[in-house]
Amino acid sequence: MYYVPDIVNAHASVEYLQSEVAFGMIVRGMHHWGASVVIVMMFLHTLRVFFTGSYKKPREINWVVGVLIFFVILGLGFTGYLLPWDMKAYFATQVGLEIAISVPVIGDLLGELLAGGEIIGAQTLTRFFAIHVFFLPGALLGLIAVHFIMIRRQGISGPL
Repeated sequence: MYYVPDIVNAHASVEYLQSEVAFGMIVRGMHHWGASVVIVMMFLHTLRVFFTGSYKKPREINWVVGVLIFFVILGLGFTGYLLPWDMKAYFATQVGLEIAISVPVIGDLLGELLAGGEIIGAQTLTRFFAIHVFFLPGALLGLIAVHFIMIRRQGISGPL
């Protein structure tokens, strides 16, 4: 693994990956643009399911699972954005955390849970790395498995 999730080496490891590792720039570019395409395609899929009414009985639970998948994918995008540890990533994460903090009732807890403290720093980077690499991919695989099992049992919804 070339990436080092600490505030001293994170940015340097991304630079090394892009400039020194064979095809590193291509792999990182594919990861970046692939993530963006997945988010757009998931949004379009969600719109299609909504406008064709495929979320209606007996597929309500599958709709909820699909929405959860969408939020997990957004979470992957959000947590991955900080990992290069540059100025753009830092300030984008700061804005994202401020949005999370603005959520009524649970906002302060959510912000501190994500950031690991009151400021964005080493704990934030480590948490985002763990969430991005371990927790959200596991949740995504589990939710996709449930989604496909439900599609298999209920069948694909037909046209209107």
